[in-house]
Amino acid sequence: MKTKIIGMLSAVLALLLVVDIVWTYESQKEATEAVLLEESRVLVQEMDAVWNFISINQDVINYTFDGEYEYKRLHCAIAGKSVAAFFSQNSDYEIRFTNIEPRNRHNSPDSYEKHALELFADGSGTEYYYGFEDSDEGSVFRYVSAMKVTEHCVECHGTPAGEIDPTGYAKEGWEIGDLAGAVSVTVPTDVYFENMRTAVVNNVLFFVAIMLCMAIIIYVVLTRLITNPLERLQRSFAKMSDGSPSDPPDAAEEMNPIYTTREIDELFDRFDTMAKSLSSLYGNLESEVDERTVQLSEANEELERQRRHVEEVNDKLKRENQYKSDFLAIVSHELRTPLTSILAFTDLMADNVSGENALVRKQLEEIDKNGRILLEMVDNVLETARIQAGSEKLNLELVDINDVVGMVEASSESLAAKKSIAFATNVASNVPLISSDWEKVRRILVNLVSNAIKFTPEGGSVEVRVRYDESGGIVVIEVIDDGIGIPADKQDLIFERFAQENMSTVRRYGGSGLGLSLVKDLAAMLGGTVSVESELGQGSTFCVVLPAEQPAEGSDD
Repeated sequence: MKTKIIGMLSAVLALLLVVDIVWTYESQKEATEAVLLEESRVLVQEMDAVWNFISINQDVINYTFDGEYEYKRLHCAIAGKSVAAFFSQNSDYEIRFTNIEPRNRHNSPDSYEKHALELFADGSGTEYYYGFEDSDEGSVFRYVSAMKVTEHCVECHGTPAGEIDPTGYAKEGWEIGDLAGAVSVTVPTDVYFENMRTAVVNNVLFFVAIMLCMAIIIYVVLTRLITNPLERLQRSFAKMSDGSPSDPPDAAEEMNPIYTTREIDELFDRFDTMAKSLSSLYGNLESEVDERTVQLSEANEELERQRRHVEEVNDKLKRENQYKSDFLAIVSHELRTPLTSILAFTDLMADNVSGENALVRKQLEEIDKNGRILLEMVDNVLETARIQAGSEKLNLELVDINDVVGMVEASSESLAAKKSIAFATNVASNVPLISSDWEKVRRILVNLVSNAIKFTPEGGSVEVRVRYDESGGIVVIEVIDDGIGIPADKQDLIFERFAQENMSTVRRYGGSGLGLSLVKDLAAMLGGTVSVESELGQGSTFCVVLPAEQPAEGSDD
């Protein structure tokens, strides 16, 4: 226990030491940076003062006592650069003036200064840039301060651009407030960092010394107050385990009162009480264990019987569900074959009936219409059976929603025209190609559109709208009609298999009640959802939401 406590304490202290080192280093670095920054700012202010002094006194320098202009070739740039050069000669500091397009190539900026000048010129309002940089001579502190064009600068650098100024250079066309360049200060940091490392090392040594003293003190205290009494208690336990629990342990040796504590004394008192209780309970323990063992064995046997019964029921349910799915698939397939033939022969007969025989053409149209409705119901049954059997798979590809909507529109226009229903589609221009199953998207849209046309009276309207939600990465398909509508308490029921609003709807409009259930299953397979908003007598809006990108196989999405 002493080893674990000292180990845990050492780990905590080591963690604190690391935190202290990091904190000390960062604090020293921030303090060093603050000192270097303040020194650099003072140097820049002094250079600005020299520069401004020469600029303000240009008239005094370049005019004689008689008031005649006599250019002395002493201007602000020359004075600033000279003072900076003299200062750099007598110290490790380096001060220079620079610009993106300097008049003197020796004032061309290095990469650090160029980056600072770009920041000053981007309109963000930044006027200084600083930080540490590694160079060939070692680590240095860089400080770059922006210089603005003043009223004294426009005489040599103002407008018109290209005109020769008194110094013989072409004017740049600057205006007051423009960026004139920058003052760059470079300060070696080796001395500062050496002092910082010395401070960190001294702090670490002091912290380690404190850690060692604390570890020794804690070790002695643990030995005297905890481990020695616990070893005494352990010896008493050993004596109990060697004999019968009913035998009391030998009297333990007396401890020095200086090293005893109230908690340890209470522990030994409770130990004595426990020993007495064990001696009274030991006689009944074995019989109770045997009784509990028998009860547990009986309970396990009952659980095993129930588990086997549940497995048998599950197997039976699986077989019955498979029989049902196989039956639906077989019957639907057998119905689909003669239906296809009936529709084909109906089309052939319609081609051979003259336009004058209106009665026969109308009868053939009724046969074709009801045959296609029945074929759609059979297809829905087949699709539902495959989904229930787990044999329906996704065939992912890039799907153009415009193509799907166009195909559904071409196949549904004739049905809508027969009922004088206005059918329209609207696909937003920003709808992208989506990763989905083309046929399943088509079946979803076909079922929704056919339902809308079926339950919309003559003279009504049906519209398909498609839009793209960029924030959610989803495509929203809406089928809107102004048909009979759905009561609020029946809107959840319509998505169940073989369910419709009521039997009067079945008698009047027909249908198997599988269309919307299939839409729900297909949308779920594509990772989407379907919902409805409707008001009785006002129409319905069915909304299908599909992801633009299918999640990668095996992902958590």
